[in-house]
Amino acid sequence: MKATFLTIVITLISLTGFAQQEQVDKITKYVTTFPNGEDAITIVDHSNSNNLELTSAENFYKYEILAPANHELVHQSTNRGRVCEIDKTKLEEGTYTLKVYTSDFVITSDITINNGVITKEQSTKDKV
Repeated sequence: MKATFLTIVITLISLTGFAQQEQVDKITKYVTTFPNGEDAITIVDHSNSNNLELTSAENFYKYEILAPANHELVHQSTNRGRVCEIDKTKLEEGTYTLKVYTSDFVITSDITINNGVITKEQSTKDKV
């Protein structure tokens, strides 16, 4: 009886050790605001996705991602509308400057890519 009970316990412990953990989709959302407090751009990062979702309060025609040390262009894309996706696998870990171009403004935000996670450090809005 003890041997059977011990065998069952050891088997259950072994099976538990080999069970795979289910990955939970962590959603991180960052908002850059205009000086009046209204949302300018929003960046949403799903941890299980290779893309960042960029949403602007106004239609924008392009965005650029620049290396902050030398302001060298790292990635850019054109856009129509208020939403686009950015492939975060094309970016190495580090801090970048994101510029979103609308017809009236250039919205600037510093972002950091850490193991596929984006964080907002600071943001500004410049009049074109």
